[in-house]
Amino acid sequence: MDEVKMLMETVRTRPRVARPAPGPVQAAPGAAPSPPPAPHRRRRRWISALVVAALLIAAGAGGWVFLRPPAVQTAKAATGEAVDAVYASGVVEYVHEADIAPIVTAPIRQVLVKEGETVHRGQTLAQLDDGPQLGTTLQLEAQAALARAAADRATRLYEAGFGAKAAYEDALKTKAANEAAAASARARLDDYRVKAPFAGRVLRRDAEPGDLASAGKVLFVVADPRTLRVTADIDERDVGRLAVGQQAVVRADAFGDRTFPAEVAELTPQGDSTGRTFRARLILDPGSPLKPGMTVEANLVVERRAGAVLTPSKALKDGAVWVLDGRKVHRREVVLGVQGAETSEVKSGLKAGETVVLSPPEGLRDGGRVRLAAG
Repeated sequence: MDEVKMLMETVRTRPRVARPAPGPVQAAPGAAPSPPPAPHRRRRRWISALVVAALLIAAGAGGWVFLRPPAVQTAKAATGEAVDAVYASGVVEYVHEADIAPIVTAPIRQVLVKEGETVHRGQTLAQLDDGPQLGTTLQLEAQAALARAAADRATRLYEAGFGAKAAYEDALKTKAANEAAAASARARLDDYRVKAPFAGRVLRRDAEPGDLASAGKVLFVVADPRTLRVTADIDERDVGRLAVGQQAVVRADAFGDRTFPAEVAELTPQGDSTGRTFRARLILDPGSPLKPGMTVEANLVVERRAGAVLTPSKALKDGAVWVLDGRKVHRREVVLGVQGAETSEVKSGLKAGETVVLSPPEGLRDGGRVRLAAG
């Protein structure tokens, strides 16, 4: 026991050997020390790895976008009425409108109407000063009365056998001449009254009392407001397709997309060689809201075809349409009929109910795949 205790005491009292702390590996005696890796080199390796990964991701995304089918919008061809029409532009005007001017020169004594007033046929619009003409008329009428009295005496004498035949005949001729002169003078008095040629409305009045009215100078404009027409210019290439009685539709910018019915009433037999146009007159329905002086566009209907195949005009490109079959498109050449801004007639190459691509984008391939655009 005593030996064991002594051994334990020896262990407790044995000095401990100091061990070096963990650290970098010590180089062998005589060898150059190895420098530790620089921090910026480690960062370069990480940055290079990130760049390579980004390039791989971008290449994958670019390839996915490049290979993705193009997005398209579609619509269906339908059956409807194709309207073949001739386009024209024109101006709205009254059917019955007159520029009224006197045929004599004289001061204006009185103006009897106002602008906008309704007048009847033959109504006096203005009275010119007819004093000199009235005096001449009264003088000639007096001479005619004397000639009639002389002719009556000559007739009685001749019939009683006391007068010569020559004197009797001269009296009759003098009477006729004086009566004709008096009647002419009385008729010229009417020239000093400016009258309405038909019932209508006074659109313009350029006459005031005291003004000097000159022969041929317009004093009034009168029109019948119940009837309107459009005078339109037709290209000479289309005039052979038109005929009186054909229907037309008219629109004006003042009324947006509204259209108004009309009918071809006249086609002038002679055209304008300078402008290469012919004139057509279209009668508008009574009560039309169009106003005289408005500039309008007209479509003169030449032919209507029911049951025609119609496609949106936006589907046409280089004389063909792209037809959607499942998820693939096929280019189809078509023969067109009437073409309009919104829809066009397809005479062959497309059937009603088939789906066409609107505004075909570049890069479509016959038999290529597409996808439907959202919305």
